[in-house]
This record gives sequence, C-alpha cells and structure tokens, in this order.
Amino acid sequence: MKDLVLTASDDHVARLAHEGDPVRAVVELVWNAVDAEASNVTVILERSSTDAIDQVRVEDDGHGVSSDEVSATFGRIGDSWKSRSEKSKTGKRYLHGKFGEGRLRVFALGSRVSWVSISDNTAGKREQITITGSRTSRDHFRWEVTPSDSISTGTTVLAHNDEQRSLGALESDDVLPTLRSHFAPLLLNDASLVILYDGSRLDPSQEVVEDTTTSITFGSDQQATVRIIEWRTGKHRSVSFGPDDDHFPFETSGAAFENQYAFSAYVTWTQLGVEELSLLGLGDMAPDAVGELWQSTAIAIRDHFNARRRERRREQVEHWKETGVYPYKTEPTNETERAERAVFDVVSGTLVPHIPKTKKQAQLTLELLRDAIRHDPGKLTTILHEIVALNETDRETLTKLLSETTLSAIIRSANVVASRHKFLVALEHLLFDPTDSGKVGERDHLHKLLEHELWVFGEAYHLMSTERSLTELLRNHLKLEGLPSKDVETVRRWDGKTGRTDLHLAAKNKEYDRIRHLIVELKAPDVTASRKELDQVEDYANAILSTPAFTGDRTAWDIILVVTDYDDLVRRRITGEDVEVGLFFDPQKEQGRPLVRAYVRRWRDVIDENKRRLEFMTSALEHDPSITEGLQHVRDVYSDLLPGDLQETDADDDAALQAADAISG
Repeated sequence: MKDLVLTASDDHVARLAHEGDPVRAVVELVWNAVDAEASNVTVILERSSTDAIDQVRVEDDGHGVSSDEVSATFGRIGDSWKSRSEKSKTGKRYLHGKFGEGRLRVFALGSRVSWVSISDNTAGKREQITITGSRTSRDHFRWEVTPSDSISTGTTVLAHNDEQRSLGALESDDVLPTLRSHFAPLLLNDASLVILYDGSRLDPSQEVVEDTTTSITFGSDQQATVRIIEWRTGKHRSVSFGPDDDHFPFETSGAAFENQYAFSAYVTWTQLGVEELSLLGLGDMAPDAVGELWQSTAIAIRDHFNARRRERRREQVEHWKETGVYPYKTEPTNETERAERAVFDVVSGTLVPHIPKTKKQAQLTLELLRDAIRHDPGKLTTILHEIVALNETDRETLTKLLSETTLSAIIRSANVVASRHKFLVALEHLLFDPTDSGKVGERDHLHKLLEHELWVFGEAYHLMSTERSLTELLRNHLKLEGLPSKDVETVRRWDGKTGRTDLHLAAKNKEYDRIRHLIVELKAPDVTASRKELDQVEDYANAILSTPAFTGDRTAWDIILVVTDYDDLVRRRITGEDVEVGLFFDPQKEQGRPLVRAYVRRWRDVIDENKRRLEFMTSALEHDPSITEGLQHVRDVYSDLLPGDLQETDADDDAALQAADAISG
C-alpha cells in the first residue's frame, strides 16, 4: 500500500469538493467515465433498510487508470493531463475535464471513498489499481497495484455515506431532467454511449419536444450555432457554451434568457478556448467577442421562444375551432373583419391561462371577448371584469396599462415583486427562528441561496465569483478593465495568507467607464461578529489598497460583512451617523488608488431595507406572505439548497408555523 499526498491542503481540497452538492458530484464522476472512453456508465444508489442512501456506486467500462498514471491523475490539483489534450486517449471523444478537480467531488457523496480500476499499463500487462481516501484527511490517499485476470477494463467508484449525511438531492424530482439536460448533446450525438442512473436510462430523446439549431453572427464576422432543446417535463433551464457539438464546459442558468419553457441551449463557437471560457462568467459585461457572443445568444433564445409562443397561440386557436368553442363560425369577408379576427387571435392566445377549461365556460368567455373587441375595443378589459370581477377603476387602469405595455409584462413584474417578498420572509425565518436557524450553514445553505438572489445586495450587481481567493478577485477586475489576467502575482494579506472571499459582485457603468465591486462576507446565523471577523474584512481591504495591480481611480470596492448580530466592540468601531449602514473602514482616497470601504451590517437591517424598497409594490399588490408561504416558495425553487429536514413540509412544523403566522398577523 503506497501513500499519495495531494499537492494541496486539506481545506483547499474540501472547498474543491463542494460537499453540499451531491448531484454535481455525480455529474463529474460520469464525465470522468466518459473521458475514459466508457460506453456504459452506471450510477447505483444503494439504500439501507430505512431507505436512506448508504452508498453511491459509479461503474464504467472505460480504459481505467493504470499504475503509470496514478501520480499524474491523482497526485496533484490542477495541471491535469487533460489540460494539455483536447481528446481522450484514443481520440474517441473530446475531453470534458481540464483542471484535475472533478474526482474530489466524490466527497460530496460519502466520507470514505475508493476507486477500483482495471487497466493495462505501458508494458501491456493488465492490473488492478485500488485507491482509497477519507473525508478526515482529504489530501491523503492510499493506493496499491495487483495483477488482474479480468477480461475487461473499467473503473468502479464507491462512496460510503458513513456519517448518514442527507443525499436527498440525488432522489429529487428534478435530478433526472438535470442529468438528461447536462448530457443531452453527447447522448444524442453518440448512440454507443449508455448512462444509467438509479435504474433509469438517461434517454433525452424521450423528453425532447422541440430540437432547433440556428446560426448567429456576432462581432465583425464571427459565427456560432445555438441548439435549443425544449423539454417535455420539469423546470430545468440552462445555457451551455463549448467549442464543439459535444463538449460544453461552461454552464449557466437559463432563467434570465427564458423563464417559462423548460429548455437547454447549447452554444457552439470553435474559438472558445480556456481564456474565452473564463470570461463567460462576466456575462454581457465580458469584453470583445465573448460579450457579443453572450448578447447574441440571449437575443437568439428570446426570439426563438417568442416565435414558439406565437405558434402555441395559433395551435390553441385551431383547438378551439376543432372543439366548437371558437366564436367565429365563418371566414372573414372584408378587411375590417380580418383585422378584428387577427386582434382576437392574439388577445385570446395571450389570455389562454385565464380562460376556463370546460367547453361551456370557455365558449362564453371567448364570445364576451369577441364582443368587447368588436363593439368597444377601448373597453377590452371588460372581459377581464367578467372573469376576475375587476372594479371600474381597475378596469380603466388596466385598459390604460395594456395600451402602454403587455399583459405578460405586467404579470412578470408582479411575480418578481411577490417572489422577492416571499424570499425575504423565508430568509428572515432561516436566520432568526430559534429552532431552524441552527440548521442553516453558511457555506452549505445561506451562501448558495444568496448566489441566486443577488438583488438583496443591489440590483445592478453581477456575480463574478464565489468562494475565490483575493488573486481571483484581481483577475476578475483585470478582465473587466480589458487587461491581461494571466501570470498575475498572488495577492496576500499582511500575514502572508491568500484569503478567500464568499461572494464577489461587480457592476460596470459603460457610459462613464466606472467599475464598482462588492465583496460580501457571510457568517452562519449563530455567529456573533467580533474583532476577529472585522479584522478579516479589514485585511481584505488593505490587501486591495496595497496591491499595485488593483490601481485605478475609476474603481470602487465595497466590502460588507453580513451577520445576524455583533458585539459591543464591533459597534464602537462603526463610524458615521447611520449605524445601520455599518461603515467602519473608510481611509482617505489616495491618488491612483481605488476607493475602498468596509462595512458590517446586520441581517435585520438588510432585510428591512429590502422590505422598504418593495413596500410600495407589495402594498399595491395586497401581498403579505406568511412564513409558511415564504418557506414553501424557497422549497419550490431551492429545495436542494436547504438543510435536509427543511426540504420537505412536515405536518407538525406546518401547524407550528401557521400558529406563528396567526400570532404575528
């Protein structure tokens, strides 16, 4: 048995493992099998007598890992052999992994892990490699090699969930749609590849409603393709970018591109190298061709789904005609009738979700709509009065609004406000409830929830990085400035440590070429901030001020420590008249240096500030969600990011929350 010590610390390996994301761990292990040229990959969830997941097993029939490759494959973080190759060993497939970090994600599945790999070494002899590791010492593995008489090669990865951590995300309703979407291009293009997950074959062809590929032009003469696959079920929405039709190393949420259809978009641009892929995280703020690619992709996706909505409206009209509820029985005979018919089809198609499903009620509603259009178009919202009992003032207001915008835009705006209000109610409960706040971890839960709700810190900011070093902050800053970001010197604090920030956000004002950075440092709900936490944030601020590469008169850095509470020493260090703002570090601006300030803020003040911003709209909407409604909203949207026993509704918990709602109401 030989020792294999990774060239990285245990805590660094822990961060790379992303131990709160078991689904991503499965994704990376399957990709490792695909990169090993496997034709069959099987993910097995082994359950205990209580139906909890005890073990996760991933088996493949790839070429395996030989004794000649163990040190290069397992012995270092980063600088993977894949980073110097585009294709797998025999050229069968383009490689997915590049950074040598994917295998470490197995610690998200269990506390003890092992790889058993059958392979042929450089001498042509078949051998078995066994590698074992433990979460108690993540940077330390043991391995041994023995002769093998196995007929076939392949690798089995086994994760033992000895600590009985919740792996419920692996059984959630959206895990199969997520996996199908992730591997869809590969599976649709490679009929020889079979992936089985917990007894179900990942066959995206069964779930494809529409598969459309279009070409886009951006920049001066750059060409790319956008393949949009619409899914039959689920709520999965994603946009992926890659250099070829199989390999999409960068993936982002598609909700900002289209928030109604379930879809996956795959953008192929042959010029997407490592540097270009790293810039995609900047979205439409990315410089030059990458930013233009992002913007052109967004336009292509929106145009596609606008066309699909028009098509769906036409299909609905045809259905009404076939079932006899369509209010026009003959073809139009003149231009006036044709115009009226066109207006009716557009308006009725838009109102489909609000039109009753029963034949008799649908027919009555459509006839009322027809009469409103024919006899008094200015009073079109009368039909909505018949459906939802709008009063006269509201009918007039809606009529005016519909002349200035669209009904769908009004609904979307109201939904954004209502969703944000519910999220704030749920966040307040998770942070302050005596029972549930103790279950909420900073990295596993709070951090991940807020990555998706950045508006809490300001509308203009864009997520640049999460859980990254000060050096990565510098790289992101240089990218925004359009400056080279390679080969930068490591940024260190006064004590020589590199530091690691939680959330790095940025906003770029293109008109005035100004860049505002926001660094958010989070602490678990049970942490009361003291001198230690304040000093940590101040060290980050001084590192930015002391590093020449951060130089820039047009750049501002705000660093905010957000906590549930702080002690008296912290309170005394706050300067300025407004204690809620929490400014405690505000050095005099120096020529050629960025503006750097640091704050400590309590969640109570941040939540109240956001509620005040939403108050006018939520009051106008007559929307005041209860704790139960707020938590249910977060469960519906972010179930896999919540603590295990908060992911599902419990009858006793519901009764207690409803009682609390009644008291607070």
